[in-house]
Amino acid sequence: MKIGEVIRKYRKEKQMTQEEMAEYLGVTTPAVNKWENGNSMPDISLLAPIARLLGISTDTLLSYQNELTDKEISRKIELLAEKMKTESYEDVFRWTEQQIREYPNCDKLILVAAQTLDGYRTILNVENHEKYDEKIYQLYLRVADSREYTLAMSAWISLFHYQIGKKNFEEAQRYLDRFPKIEVSAKQMRALLFAKQGKTEDAYRLYEEILYTGGMNMAQSLSGIYTLAVKENDLEKAEYITEKQGELAKTLEMGRYMEVTAGLELAVYKKDKEKTLEILTEMAHSLQHMGDFRYAPLYSHMQFKDGEMSNIFFMFKKAFENDGEFAFLQDDERYKKLLEEVKEITG
Repeated sequence: MKIGEVIRKYRKEKQMTQEEMAEYLGVTTPAVNKWENGNSMPDISLLAPIARLLGISTDTLLSYQNELTDKEISRKIELLAEKMKTESYEDVFRWTEQQIREYPNCDKLILVAAQTLDGYRTILNVENHEKYDEKIYQLYLRVADSREYTLAMSAWISLFHYQIGKKNFEEAQRYLDRFPKIEVSAKQMRALLFAKQGKTEDAYRLYEEILYTGGMNMAQSLSGIYTLAVKENDLEKAEYITEKQGELAKTLEMGRYMEVTAGLELAVYKKDKEKTLEILTEMAHSLQHMGDFRYAPLYSHMQFKDGEMSNIFFMFKKAFENDGEFAFLQDDERYKKLLEEVKEITG
């Protein structure tokens, strides 16, 4: 709702004419008419008097600034990602803060912006990245009490991981305890209902979504088991788990990139130059097909958002260039050549 619409709505609720409102505020009747028709904006000095006159808060008066469509939010996040390619992290962070100030009650924008900024700190290997901790943490906190449950829950997940990273395990447990304990999947039951009702397409779509999400959960669980195995120096088990990760990616038709990526971490851990180069080469050569899983028969009824591949390429290149774990390859001519290939592929 635009500010003029808000003024008209609450003026009429007060059973007040435009002339009466103009007289109270010391402006002309045509000025009020222009506000309500969207042809002009009230002077900033009048916002508080207008809000008091209408019996509302200035936040309510400015509610037009609190609402963004999903498409508008996506565009702002895409712009954030584009800026990361050409501007400093600090400048993009400040720009994002300004966007949030303009839409202070848009929980979805705040959450997605915070998650994106948080992720880029790692991708870009930002120096002194800890100095952004508190600001990102506060953004998550703002959404944690959102009236929209799915946004609040996503914020809890981010806060849980934040506290884990800080080794504040009691705080992490506090956010974990917020999640509902029920184990029954409403989505499974809804899919079954659709199937019984003869709504075949809807049933297909839900089952595929459950499969896709379940696959991601299994992949994360395998990654967790792998990490524990390496921590215990059980490399035999770690090798076994990486094989399972690759098999899972193949079974779920996630593409060659995901199949080979599974073995990279272990190869790097072992400082196995030949294996690492082999995996990196295959990853680079399959990078352009990362999104092909969206067209796999297994997910034929799902609708995926068209991802911005240029951003994926940018992040891959940055990880390739900045990851200190590849230091043992720096003097290898094959690695240098591969780096040039990656730059060519990713533009």
